[in-house]
Amino acid sequence: MDVFRQDVIVSFGIPLLDMSATVDTQFLNKYKLGANDSVQANKFQSALYDDAVNTYEVTYVAGGAAQNTIRVAQWLLGVPKATTLFGCIGKDKFGDILQGKAEQEGVCVCYERHKELASGRCAVLITDNNRCLCAEFAAAKAYSMNHLQQPENWQHIVQAQIIYVTGYFLHSSPDCGKLLAESSGNKEGKKFCFNLSAPYICLEAMDRIKEIFPYIDILFGNEAEVKALGKELQLKNDCNTTQEIVFQVGQLLEKQRGKPCTVVITQGNKSTVLYHDSKLTEYPVVAVPPACIVDTCGAGDAFVGGFLAKLACGADIPECIRCGHYAAGKMIQCQGIQIPKEKADFWT
Repeated sequence: MDVFRQDVIVSFGIPLLDMSATVDTQFLNKYKLGANDSVQANKFQSALYDDAVNTYEVTYVAGGAAQNTIRVAQWLLGVPKATTLFGCIGKDKFGDILQGKAEQEGVCVCYERHKELASGRCAVLITDNNRCLCAEFAAAKAYSMNHLQQPENWQHIVQAQIIYVTGYFLHSSPDCGKLLAESSGNKEGKKFCFNLSAPYICLEAMDRIKEIFPYIDILFGNEAEVKALGKELQLKNDCNTTQEIVFQVGQLLEKQRGKPCTVVITQGNKSTVLYHDSKLTEYPVVAVPPACIVDTCGAGDAFVGGFLAKLACGADIPECIRCGHYAAGKMIQCQGIQIPKEKADFWT
């Protein structure tokens, strides 16, 4: 694959601006939050974002699973605008920051700007060794077919070699996700990649996932997600381990596609499970010293970013996994997905 041009990887997801601040317990109590909560903001809590900005020193990081992945891939590839990101944000200062952060890192940003809804935000409220996450999706879940089908936007899809869609995006914009799958999956010179994203996606969007099954070239997920998928697919009763589920999911995908597929499932610091060429293989993760680990929340996103970067270079699947492990190992050594200023040393 030719990475020395734009639009090698085009991604669709739910963009969120991560707003990280060290706060006191009084601030958490004010908004009825626990020290380690992970919640969606209610109407009362929506005021905490401006409050945090006015009260504390806030660090902004362009977030959301797809954006995390594409930022890591862009860093690894190092070619300006080799990656392109689609999603929906609001016409507000938070949207400006979100777009600016991604563009500074070399990503080509094609956001839809919603006229009424605010940009998606996630407050990361730190107290001691605790971290409370409070997300407000708003515009992030409002991406439209109209924006996707505009000629200047659709041209990115035509040019792309890899289309990457998250389960979050499929859940919120199912018609767009289906169109992308139909237009990219099983096409010569293209790869349609889909990430399960979360166990609840497999429950709430199972019908949508089944619709795109025949088009998935590469399926990503973690062990909890693939087990939820297996349950919803009602696999055989003796299918209990992650490895058994991955094998059966891979066979089911191949049956529906009528051609080979790839399933890549991460398991934290345990081996990554691969279904490829109708075979199951495991790849050990290179351990990061515990003292160096800061934040593992974005490890899965970083892994996919590394995988896709190598895939874009025409590498074989084992090498893609090795790069995924490298990227995840780098990113868990900082708070959130923070792209290093120096170039990636994986290629040397």
